[in-house]
Amino acid sequence: MQLFGLIFGGIICIAVSFVGLIIKQKYKANSDFMSAYVDFIGYAKTEISNNKTPIFNIIDNYSAKESNIFTKVLSVISCNLKKDIMDNNSYPKECALVDKKRIKSLIVDIESIGKYDSVTEVNKLKSIEERTQKEALKTAEKYKKDGVMAFKLSVLIGIAIMIILC
Repeated sequence: MQLFGLIFGGIICIAVSFVGLIIKQKYKANSDFMSAYVDFIGYAKTEISNNKTPIFNIIDNYSAKESNIFTKVLSVISCNLKKDIMDNNSYPKECALVDKKRIKSLIVDIESIGKYDSVTEVNKLKSIEERTQKEALKTAEKYKKDGVMAFKLSVLIGIAIMIILC
């Protein structure tokens, strides 16, 4: 009977730890997404101010030099905008951990780029960059604080359940 409790407790410990790991990965994905978002806006601002590059070329060039969750979402958004559709369900499955409000914010920001003269665009991108930098700092702090803590607590809770069942 004690062996059964140990095995059952171990399974629960692993399951609870896995849930904590998923929570940690969600915070990490959002943090990585926002830091790449800031990087992309800086890149777009430079390209528009120096070269007056069209937004779809900026997206293609940026996606070619990077490969992460952000660029995958960016590629889908670019493809959808070129086709003039907005399908929110066509993102790759690894993008499921990114908050939908962040993706919607990116869509709104990209849709607004390329409709004004370059000076106005650069000023608009500066304000977007300031907003995304603040958000990136918040998500990084949240990951360091809540994400890591969620994983550690889930492991401790799993061990406590295993001890109780033994």
